[in-house]
Amino acid sequence: MNNSIRSKYHEVLRDSWTAKASDYATDIELGAPVGQSRRAAKLENIINLFSERYKALSKLLRQQCGFRETSSIANASRERKRYKTYHFIGMVMSARRTKSGGRMVELEDPTGTIDVFVRADDPASQSLMNDDVIGISGTFGKDGRMFWVNRVQFAEVLMHNENKGGKDYDPVSIAFISDIHMGSKYFLEDTWDKMMHWMNTDDLAENIKYLVMAGDCVDGAGIYPGQERNLVISDAYEQYEFCARKLDELPDHITPIMLPGNHDAVRPAEPQPVLEHSIQQRFNSTIHVGNPGRVNLNGIDLLAYHGKGMDDLIPRMDHVTYDTSVEGMKEMLKHRHLAPSWGERNALSLEEDDQLIIKDIPDVFVTGHTHSHAFEWHRGIPMIVSSTMQGQTDFMNMLGFASQKGHLTLYNIQNREGKVVSFHANDDVDFK
Repeated sequence: MNNSIRSKYHEVLRDSWTAKASDYATDIELGAPVGQSRRAAKLENIINLFSERYKALSKLLRQQCGFRETSSIANASRERKRYKTYHFIGMVMSARRTKSGGRMVELEDPTGTIDVFVRADDPASQSLMNDDVIGISGTFGKDGRMFWVNRVQFAEVLMHNENKGGKDYDPVSIAFISDIHMGSKYFLEDTWDKMMHWMNTDDLAENIKYLVMAGDCVDGAGIYPGQERNLVISDAYEQYEFCARKLDELPDHITPIMLPGNHDAVRPAEPQPVLEHSIQQRFNSTIHVGNPGRVNLNGIDLLAYHGKGMDDLIPRMDHVTYDTSVEGMKEMLKHRHLAPSWGERNALSLEEDDQLIIKDIPDVFVTGHTHSHAFEWHRGIPMIVSSTMQGQTDFMNMLGFASQKGHLTLYNIQNREGKVVSFHANDDVDFK
């Protein structure tokens, strides 16, 4: 590319923020619905679900990560050759920390189980979760009893991955917000109204094509004991009516997209189905999806997940907190799963297939739930922890964490740049 062409190309990308979204078509393709299963929680169905997870993640390990098995667990356990390096794929049945700081891990594949030791200096020892599917390389010790791991391979996104974008894509942006909690006495209505005014009057807002709301748009009812003391609208359906009328204030060029969270009027177990029709019909132009939601917006593949799976990562990983939940998003991409461990804090539903596996790498990944805020790139994927519109609650005070409120994150799909416009604080931040 010569200098004049390069200069013109960068000029096009610089102008991406000044384009008017109303000049471009609304192009939305919804992914397959989630959370529709009505299967009974029978033992054989649970076994089939985990078998499907094992097959899907094993395929990713082989085809995308280049991991090559040389043996099954049963064959390795029979041979136990001292100087031979074995490579096999297994699912973590349990992982306990030893006095040395390493992990004793029980792995299972379709042929059997084996205990392996992951040393403390292996980064994987800090992030292994029950029900992870991983590739293992290592050798047996002198007496053939202990299997020492030399390498742990997750089905993670590769370093050279790059998301879609550039001059062939429309110069429009996607806005992100989450955890609005309308109906709560902590809902920041003045902050919301300030954002609505900005969206109807500011030049930058004319570039926004979609507003993605990643769950908990209302506070719900009966979610936790004593919640009624924190509500100004006690009926969940009236909360949705109030939310719908608030979204009517959006300018016509912005299409809202809503997915449920753990405060919404759907089952708490993930994946969560789309809101029921009687709720949807209260909204005039909102696109409703399940949680997680997979949506293609003008050619960009968005993975939107409320983020309740973070509640399982935070107690087990020192570097993941409610304040740094973007680190948890990196772990989800690393494990290629939004909620790896079954039966922990986050309730999971029995489906025909595991709909929380990240089989296809998204172009944009967004979560909410933690009431924090971040915009970071990880292996060619922009990750957004969408900000809350709820003030400091009793629960956040108990955690000792100050929620990060009133930040609207924008991502331009042509120039791959991010901007943050703050309505609860008087500062704007640009991310590139």
